[in-house]
Amino acid sequence: MPSYLVTRDVSIKECNWLKETITKGTVVYGFYGATYGCIGPSGIAVSWEEDKNPFFELPYNALKELPIR
Repeated sequence: MPSYLVTRDVSIKECNWLKETITKGTVVYGFYGATYGCIGPSGIAVSWEEDKNPFFELPYNALKELPIR
């Protein structure tokens, strides 16, 4: 599963489903389970752990894919 570096702060104002601002430099993981159609065309499903629920959406333009280790 790919991991992503958050390249800018993503606030609750921008993404009202977040519980808190996701800060620049945070690492999140791609989520490839069922998302039930709730991820928008400019977002990507991610989670705090590799392929584990809960998932949440972050804007694709706020993420940079990290090299596979």
